[in-house]
Amino acid sequence: MQFCTAHSLARRGRVAHVLPRARRGGILLELLLAIAMFAGAATFTMSALRSALDGVRRAELRARACDLAASKLAQLDAGLVSASELRGSADGGSGGAGSASSDTPLAAADDLSVEVVLLPSASVSLARARATVYDNSGAEPVVIGVYEQSIDLGERTRGSKR
Repeated sequence: MQFCTAHSLARRGRVAHVLPRARRGGILLELLLAIAMFAGAATFTMSALRSALDGVRRAELRARACDLAASKLAQLDAGLVSASELRGSADGGSGGAGSASSDTPLAAADDLSVEVVLLPSASVSLARARATVYDNSGAEPVVIGVYEQSIDLGERTRGSKR
């Protein structure tokens, strides 16, 4: 009985297709290492993609909040909403703070709400309006942004006291 080894087959002119045991284990180790590296790269890529998408979502939410606050401040400046409605009183007294509820489709779709506060000033006809935009989609409202604008209340303030 004669054993065929890679060395004896090579002497006879035949090519041996049998790999030594150590080489077969090395190939398995290389394969497992390649799979682990691929899984690590895939995990890193997915986390980077998720982070980028979250950043885009936050930027879009801030842009909508800015638009909503600008809209409410423009309504106040144009006289579509009176200062007494914002304060929640009919006498137009100073120092009170109220909220202008947002009934626009944009706010309803995004669960955004706006609170507009008039800050007192030395001038009767000029006020500083501060609009704070909240995201109400979670358990607690989260402030997205605070926007301020000077509002000329001139004729509207005098007209409401008549």
